[in-house]
Amino acid sequence: MNTPKWIGMLALALLWIGCNSTEYRIKKYPDLFATLSAEEQLAVHNKTLDLGQSSDAVFFIMGDPDRKKSGVKDGVSKEIWEYSRIYTRPEGTQFSGYERRVYYDPVHKIWRSYHVPRYIHVYSYNQELVAEIEFENGKVSAITEYDT
Repeated sequence: MNTPKWIGMLALALLWIGCNSTEYRIKKYPDLFATLSAEEQLAVHNKTLDLGQSSDAVFFIMGDPDRKKSGVKDGVSKEIWEYSRIYTRPEGTQFSGYERRVYYDPVHKIWRSYHVPRYIHVYSYNQELVAEIEFENGKVSAITEYDT
């Protein structure tokens, strides 16, 4: 009976994953992809990130960063793109109050009620840094990956 709900949720998840892929970004921004060199286009199709690539190639491979930091040091403009992942972790259950239940008592021909303790699941939301990509004058100068 719940099969249609699960099919809809699965379709929505697959649509979201498809909208966040390299192929989707290439289809969405074909003019920007055409401005990349042949070497960068091949790297984008192979999803390989390397030093010296442009920020556009990194965008096609990795997507939009979660955070950008920029500045100038010794006359060189620097920018760092940070990529992170967000996940939830179960932390147990917590008392949240009482739930009222009502039933009909056929012996006394009246409605009666009682209360049952109610508990909810508690989750913590965490974010951890996965990678930092540093650019100098628009080209990748350093790639830092963090163990997760």
